[in-house]
Amino acid sequence: MAMIFVQVPLSHSTSSKSHVNVYHLLLLLFPLLYLPAARYLKVNPATAFIGTMIATSAAAGATYGGGLRSTLLVFVASSYFLGVVFGRKLPEMDLRRIFIWVLGCCITFLLVRDAVYAGQLGAVYARSEGASSILYMSTGGRNIEASLLALLSILMLGTRAYPIAAGIALLTSGMMLSRAGLIGTAISIGIAAYRARKTRDYYFYTFLGVAVGVLLVGLVVSSVIDVPILDRFNLQAETQLAHKNVGRLALWNTAGLALDHNLLGYGVGNGVPMMEELSGLTFVENNVHNIYLQFLLEGGVQSLLLFLVMVGQILLTRTEGQQSNIKAFLLCYLILAFIEFSGYEAYLWFFVGMFYARGERRRAEKRAEARAARDAAPTTLPEPSHA
Repeated sequence: MAMIFVQVPLSHSTSSKSHVNVYHLLLLLFPLLYLPAARYLKVNPATAFIGTMIATSAAAGATYGGGLRSTLLVFVASSYFLGVVFGRKLPEMDLRRIFIWVLGCCITFLLVRDAVYAGQLGAVYARSEGASSILYMSTGGRNIEASLLALLSILMLGTRAYPIAAGIALLTSGMMLSRAGLIGTAISIGIAAYRARKTRDYYFYTFLGVAVGVLLVGLVVSSVIDVPILDRFNLQAETQLAHKNVGRLALWNTAGLALDHNLLGYGVGNGVPMMEELSGLTFVENNVHNIYLQFLLEGGVQSLLLFLVMVGQILLTRTEGQQSNIKAFLLCYLILAFIEFSGYEAYLWFFVGMFYARGERRRAEKRAEARAARDAAPTTLPEPSHA
């Protein structure tokens, strides 16, 4: 599970702009150990989405071909399956301990990485262009590293490790000038404040008031002196990048061009290549940094609708215990997914599988408790009749 967060790269493909990491090999091997647990798989919006994406990619492959990135569906399915297995098999306390150990692995990696690059810490944490050779926690670079730390802190909610996790996420996101990391950390702290409330309205409005106050002070200060982190939220900068065919706005505009030609999906891995072919542009990215647009582009309307049904179910499901933290993790990811991620990450589908498995486990436990209560109830025998 730690390897999902601490991604150790093995190779890099320049043609598909993708990395092969250690966890990819683990995701191919580990499901073989748990094949009997396939009985835990149920028909739900998540499995329907995965099945539809596979069918769409297979059909689109005949027209648009396929490359290395088309194998992402294998890792999506493997991650989901392992999440289901671990979610059904692990008790609450074991799951909490594992999350804390995962945090420990991430902290260890950060300390070792910073020690190795002790002479280049400015390049590690500053937004410089000369940091391509630096090993980040994620092969997606500093932005994903900051986002993963924010997401991981949510899994620590309710433990004494949470302040440590949230503090590291906030510090890392601030130093790396990561928009998504800061938004994710704000969501994490907001959830923590909400859960620690004495009265719902007091803490909720206190959090909003502090957040708005900090924003206003930041805007005033930025008008007097240069504050680099606020520049990261400058939409004018994104517009200027779009004119150079770089950045999210350029990707989203070109994705619209590709969707005009096909709304039924180009197949996994074919989204950006088809955008390049239709527009004549060349992009550095291998995804559009918006998973909803990515699924529409590669999986078609049918896949996106199923994914939205899954999102709605996660949002509306009442949860308890570790499933509540997993739900918060997924909702934070789904908010950040409007501006980053590809949608095929193992840490998304692993926790989607775990979310559904924890729900099934809780329902199974309640059925067992109900049966035990019925079996323990005394049987009332009719009184014998008297003449």
